[in-house]
Amino acid sequence: MAFGRAGLRLAPAHPLGHPEKMQIEGFDGTIGGARWWARAFCFSALLGLVVALLGPFGSFYNNVALRLIDWTTVFLLQTILLGLLVPMMMRLGIAAKLPRWFTLGSALVLIAVPGAAVAATLTNIFWGQHVSTYRWYDWYLQTLLLIVVTTLLWGCFEIARAPRKGGRESIESSRHTSKGDVICLQMEDHYVRVHRMTGSTLELMALRDAIRRYGNSDGLQVHRGWWVAADATRGAERNARNWRLILRNGLEVPIARNRINLARERGWLDRG
Repeated sequence: MAFGRAGLRLAPAHPLGHPEKMQIEGFDGTIGGARWWARAFCFSALLGLVVALLGPFGSFYNNVALRLIDWTTVFLLQTILLGLLVPMMMRLGIAAKLPRWFTLGSALVLIAVPGAAVAATLTNIFWGQHVSTYRWYDWYLQTLLLIVVTTLLWGCFEIARAPRKGGRESIESSRHTSKGDVICLQMEDHYVRVHRMTGSTLELMALRDAIRRYGNSDGLQVHRGWWVAADATRGAERNARNWRLILRNGLEVPIARNRINLARERGWLDRG
C-alpha cells in the first residue's frame, strides 16, 4: 500500500547524460523501476509486520503468525495496485485539467474498491469466523483508511530520505519553468522529461502539453517521443538510414524517417 506523492510535479535533476527513468519529486529512485518496487515492497512488508503486531479491526483475535501472513500479503498486493494504477489515473486527471491533489485523492478512493476486495478475500480465508458480520462498506472504509494513512507515511519516508544523496541529485524548484533554457523534451511512459543544461526534471503530462508549455516555434518534434529546441543541436550522426541529433548536453536524439527532411531543411543535419 505504499505509494506516496506520485506524479505531483517535478523530479530530482540528474547528472548530464545519465537520465534515470521516471523520477518524481521527493523520491530517491524510480517509479516503476526495480529499486522503487523493491523499496515499496520492503516498506509494505515492514508496515504489515507492525500492523500485525497491533492487530487492528479485530484481527487480534487470531494468532500472531496468521495475522502476520494476512496483513503482509494485503499490504503487498495493494502496493501493486497503487503502483500500477495511480500513475495512470494521475495522467488522466491532469489531462482533464483537474487539480493534482484532487486527482490523487480520487485515485485512492477508487483503488480502495479492489483493495477492499483483496482484503476481504484474504481475511475470510484466515479468520472468516471473526469477520462474518462485516458488510461491504466496513471493508471499504477500513481499506480506504489504511491506503490513505500508508500513502502519507510513504510520501514522508521518501521525501525525508531524498536529501541524503547529497551532490548527486538536487530538487528542482517548481518555479523553474522558463522556456528559454529547455533543450529538449523526452516522453517516458506517462511522463515527459524536461532536459536543461543543468539537468532534467520529470513531469506528469502528455508530450503535446509539454511542447505547448516549454516549446517554441523554432523547435521541432523530431520523433513521436522527442521535441528539440532549435539552438540545442551541435551535430548529427547517420547510421545506415537512421539519423540521430547530438545535443549540446551530450544527449543523442533519434529522428523519425518522416522528420528527416524537416530537420535537413533547418540545417540540423549539416552541423558538427
